[in-house]
Amino acid sequence: MKGKPLSQIDTSEQLVIEPAKEIPFVRRLFAKTFRPAVRQATVVLFDQSFCSIANFLTSVLVARACTKAEYGIYVLGLTLLMTAMGIQTSLSGTPFTVLSPPLKGKDRQFYLGSTLVQHLIISAVASVAFVVAAGVVFITGRTDDFANVLVALAAASVFVLFRNFMRYVLLAQLRVWASLLMGLAANIATVGMLIWAYVGQWLTAPVAYLIMAGCSGPPVFFVLLRERKQIAFATNKLREHIQKNWRFGKWLIARAAAFFFAVQIYPWALMAFKGPNAVGLYGVCITLARVFNPLSVGVSRYLGPKTAHATCRGLGSVRRIVSSAMPILAVPLVFLLVGTFLFGNTGLVRIFGNKYQQAGHVLFVLALGISIRTLTSPITSGIEALWKPRINFVAQLIAAGISLTLGLILTFAFGALGAALGYTLSIALNALYRWKSFSEATQESGAVRYSTTRNDYDHI
Repeated sequence: MKGKPLSQIDTSEQLVIEPAKEIPFVRRLFAKTFRPAVRQATVVLFDQSFCSIANFLTSVLVARACTKAEYGIYVLGLTLLMTAMGIQTSLSGTPFTVLSPPLKGKDRQFYLGSTLVQHLIISAVASVAFVVAAGVVFITGRTDDFANVLVALAAASVFVLFRNFMRYVLLAQLRVWASLLMGLAANIATVGMLIWAYVGQWLTAPVAYLIMAGCSGPPVFFVLLRERKQIAFATNKLREHIQKNWRFGKWLIARAAAFFFAVQIYPWALMAFKGPNAVGLYGVCITLARVFNPLSVGVSRYLGPKTAHATCRGLGSVRRIVSSAMPILAVPLVFLLVGTFLFGNTGLVRIFGNKYQQAGHVLFVLALGISIRTLTSPITSGIEALWKPRINFVAQLIAAGISLTLGLILTFAFGALGAALGYTLSIALNALYRWKSFSEATQESGAVRYSTTRNDYDHI
């Protein structure tokens, strides 16, 4: 049907356009608050919070069940387990998080299969190393308690590290609910068994590590069974993928080694200078100060894959994510620091017992250091997403240098308080270097791509 000629159109008729209805403020706020990214972040934070609560309760139960010296041995074992976990994360977890997003279909399945094989090799080496160390300690007759802890760690390292690896795999795919359910199952079982052992008065440091191992195994194997279709193996790809992980992870593993000398060295220095009682005192203070950990680790677990995906949109996206996360973290950290300053000593006595009186000043100094690390944790995720792990390594190397010089002097002179001061100073300098380097790296414009011939980004 033909339209009217222009001469016959009634120009008096006006086209009425109704103004768009303004969306109510409450609906806009609801939409922003419950958008997918916020929901995912909330689930990850809840997952990490529950994990941190379980770790905190574990330390509380062991500290109350043991003497200061026995708890000091537990803390030394924990530093070794965390070091093994750092190596596993550096070579398997973080590389998979950063390198897997661009992969699709079979390529992703083969890469996951190769990384899983690599993880199993690392886990087996760690377990054997703990057994050998236990044998050496037992033969030299230094302390049977420490030998027993090392034997328990040989079992715990296999299952705890496997659980940590599967969390990285799930979160790399932004499957936050699956990670949450796996963590809930393992942590509820662990805390329940620990309470049973505590009430039955048979809880010791080795028993605690064995409970961790036994309760981590079933949920992890269930998830692995569910994920079996996402895993494929190809012998011709294995070497290529392991080399790829090594090129990325070698700076991370160097950072893990530097982390030991920057952070984990203090319990060992206290053991050498002041004895196991000082280690126990430092251990309960660092445990209570790590109430900040759910924020730090939760944000890192979420921002790791988030910033890795953001690199596809350019450096500006990575910078915006990191810059927006830090002010949000600052608010709860201020309240937690004030609470620690006012009620720290009371909290230590109420939670761990009267044997840890007059240590509130040690707790506050450690809480200050951990709050600095928590506030700047998004920077670490941003640096790793930029494939510049060398920056994080150098930062940790600076912290290790401070700990091995000024930190050890302070520890020898002032015991647990000196260790706390050295720890906080090393964290502060580490954070300052990372912030400066990240700011410089993200000033460059353009997108990024990986070069197989270099260990860094090529900017285009």
